[in-house]
Amino acid sequence: MEVDRQAGADSAQTRSRVRDGLVQLREYHCASRTGDREDEQFGRASIAIVRSGVFGIRSDRQARLLTTGFLLLGNSGQSYETSHDHGGGDRCLVFDFQASVVEELAESMRRGAGGRPFAKNVLPPTPRADAIWHLAEERLRSRAETIGLEELGLSLAEYVIREAGTGVPRPRPAERDDLRAREQVLATIARIEEHANEELCLADLAQSANLSPFQFLRLFKRTTGVTPYRFLLQARIRQAIILLRDTAEPVTGIAYDVGFGDLSNFINAFRREVGCSPRQFRKSGLTTQQN
Repeated sequence: MEVDRQAGADSAQTRSRVRDGLVQLREYHCASRTGDREDEQFGRASIAIVRSGVFGIRSDRQARLLTTGFLLLGNSGQSYETSHDHGGGDRCLVFDFQASVVEELAESMRRGAGGRPFAKNVLPPTPRADAIWHLAEERLRSRAETIGLEELGLSLAEYVIREAGTGVPRPRPAERDDLRAREQVLATIARIEEHANEELCLADLAQSANLSPFQFLRLFKRTTGVTPYRFLLQARIRQAIILLRDTAEPVTGIAYDVGFGDLSNFINAFRREVGCSPRQFRKSGLTTQQN
C-alpha cells in the first residue's frame, strides 16, 4: 500500500492516500475562486465525500449544490460542470474504483436495463457514509493494510448503488437553475445541523427560507433527496458517530446530547441508518478511548 504520496505537478490539488488495489483513495482540494466554472469529466467510477466547502454541479440537465457530507457520484467518462459561487474552495475524500469491480457490483444489484453504475450524481449526507468515512480515516492513520480500505470502499459502493440506483436515468425536463432557491435550502441545512439537538418545527424552517411550508418541503426534498425530518434524524446520528468515536461518554448520555428524548428511539434510528447498534459501532475500533 502506498499512502500520503503527493501527486505530480499537473494535479497538485490531489494527494494520493492509497494508490494500488481495487479501490484507490485520494484527497482532493479545489482552490477555485468565486465565479469560476469548469467543464470536467470523471476518469473512472468514483465516489467523493465532501468534507468542507460549497460547490455546484450540473450533469444530465440537473443542477445541485453540495456542501459538507454530500456525496458526489461519477461514472467513467461522464461529463459535468462545476461552479463556485461561494469561494473558499472545497475538499473531498475520493474513492476511485477499478471499472470491472464496480460494474460487476452494479450488475448484481441492477433492477432494470442498465448502462452505468450510478443513476444519480448526488446523494445527501447520511450516517452510513459518514461512518465509512470515519473508519477509512482511522485505518489510514494507523496505516492499515490495503485490503481493509478496499473492503470499506466496496461497502460504500454497495450502499451508494442501493440508494442511487443503477443504469441511465429516466429522461426528464431540464431543471431551472434556481441558485437562490438552492442557497435557501443550503442555509436551512446549516441551521438544522447547528441546532440538531433542539426541537425544530417545519413552519420555522420554512419561514427562515422565506417559503411556505409546502414549498419548502417540496424544494428541500427535491434538492437533498430526503425530507427535513429525515435529514434532522440523520444529522443527529452523524453527531452521535463523532461522540461514539472520540469520547467515552455512555450511549444513553449521547442519545440525549444529540437530541433524542428516548434511548430506544436513538438505538433504533442508529441501527436503521448505520446498520449496527451504537455499542457495536463503538467496538468496531473507531473510538480513541476505551470504555
